[in-house]
Amino acid sequence: MKKILAFSGSNSSQSINQRLVRFAASLVESAEVTVVNFREYEMPIYSMDREQGEGIPDAAQQLKQLFDTHDAFIISTPEHNSSFPAVFKNTIDWLSRIDMKVFAGKPIALMGTSPGPGGARGAIAHVEKVVSGYLSGRVVGTFSLPKFTHNAVVEEGEIINLNGEAHQVELENVLSDLIQDLTSTVTAED
Repeated sequence: MKKILAFSGSNSSQSINQRLVRFAASLVESAEVTVVNFREYEMPIYSMDREQGEGIPDAAQQLKQLFDTHDAFIISTPEHNSSFPAVFKNTIDWLSRIDMKVFAGKPIALMGTSPGPGGARGAIAHVEKVVSGYLSGRVVGTFSLPKFTHNAVVEEGEIINLNGEAHQVELENVLSDLIQDLTSTVTAED
């Protein structure tokens, strides 16, 4: 069975994007999905001086091994001032010091949410440019959920479903595209 690594680009203990990525992972039935939290992989702010003096942090080495042992990704990004959060940028900066091809040509379902009406469209566009242009990822679909508190039905901290069939269908289509791409890649390699 193919393996998908799912995470949000957040280190907040109350992250709505971590909730979204867990919900998306729960919708995938035809692959094994591992959900990780960046809070478990905290790293110092990247600098060349730090890398030369202290080397690559163990957390970066561990996370890169997870990236290498999974066949695809589900990523949910918060939006900070129309871009993605510093913790996400810092994490991929460290991973790129191990191997510039961080995503190794693997397919990615990219999504995000925010409390506002724009969802996370600005952050998604920026992440897509970075992961596709520099880090060898292949974004096969994107999904932005606007107005999280209005459009996500949450019980006990977990998303139960998306409020409004259109949002649910759109997310399921993005995940279906990811699985289809993953399946066609397997078939092509066989």
